[in-house]
Amino acid sequence: MGQLGHRSLQYDNKELLPRRVVGLEGIKVKDIACGGIHTCAVTIKGSLYAWGGGQAGQLGLGPQNGFLSCIANDTEMFLRNIPMLVLPIGVQLVTCGHSHTLVSMKDGRILGWGYNSYGQAATEKTTYAWYPSPVDWCVGEVRRLAAGGGHSAVLTHAFSLKELCEFKLADSVTLSSAPKIEEIASRTGSDALARLCERLREQQLNGGGRIYDEEEDEHDR
Repeated sequence: MGQLGHRSLQYDNKELLPRRVVGLEGIKVKDIACGGIHTCAVTIKGSLYAWGGGQAGQLGLGPQNGFLSCIANDTEMFLRNIPMLVLPIGVQLVTCGHSHTLVSMKDGRILGWGYNSYGQAATEKTTYAWYPSPVDWCVGEVRRLAAGGGHSAVLTHAFSLKELCEFKLADSVTLSSAPKIEEIASRTGSDALARLCERLREQQLNGGGRIYDEEEDEHDR
């Protein structure tokens, strides 16, 4: 599927011995991650390269049709067997799920793309996130990223009192407390916490998955 990054290999070929990825010749790589059929690498300068299968958008290169090709100017390439530049600067960490990709940026943002049927790749409501899209459900500084088949996880760390308060408030958000917490978050510049409250209310209004209210939960007991 092109995930080895060897231009000489065609679809369904195998490589039985370790071989240098020529497309990254002269580029110093500090991190690498592998998904189901795609591979990503972060350079010491913060660039992100991706190659392999992109049927679900996991390469971050946009929706494309066609098959694996070794022709450099072929516009119909759904599978990339050579590393392609996705993000030129600012990438700190990368992880690959089976069909999606997550990165953390040096400015604190998290971006994701690929198969998103369960919300594992991006905040936006779409089955496929074809390009790097914001993931804004995290509070604190990102320390680790992880991705599975249909889920993602982020380990964050709180350094300041403000971040510790954000953690506490995020843990206690309910339908009844969301408006007040959102107001506090807006005043203090806690964007991620404000968006969490906003999405909770939107999900309830749109008839999404059941969200429990503290008062309702107490009544049920």
